[in-house]
Amino acid sequence: MSTHSIMPGRHHAHEGPGPVPRTGHVHYGGRAERWTWAVPVVGGVVFGLYTVFLAHDNGFSELSGWLLGLVAALVSMGLGLVLIRGRDRMITEVRAAAFGALFGASIGFLRSLTGVSVLRSAGMGLVFGLCMGLVAYYVFYEHEH
Repeated sequence: MSTHSIMPGRHHAHEGPGPVPRTGHVHYGGRAERWTWAVPVVGGVVFGLYTVFLAHDNGFSELSGWLLGLVAALVSMGLGLVLIRGRDRMITEVRAAAFGALFGASIGFLRSLTGVSVLRSAGMGLVFGLCMGLVAYYVFYEHEH
């Protein structure tokens, strides 16, 4: 005999959206402390060096290219550190949107250094940011549920 899907024992409650406790969240203890600063630092250094490469390749002087790379590295490190340190206080949707926005803005900035129009840079940043946001949402949602 078939039963309805809302019968006891057949239906599992789903956490709704909002600031609810995540049951599937993994706490790493002291081990997480190292990578929460290492990932933004390494990402910022790579981002800054690639910024210097693109700046030199597109007509910036030596000093201005390195200054631009240093500022880009510091800003991306700072934003990445804030995002990673505050990720536990965000719901899944907001966290995915924040990671997508940071990635999209970074790609759009790098694209603008190649000499294309602002509209093309913004469009490419928007596309990459949306893709990163969707992938991040999928990964976060699957990890937590």
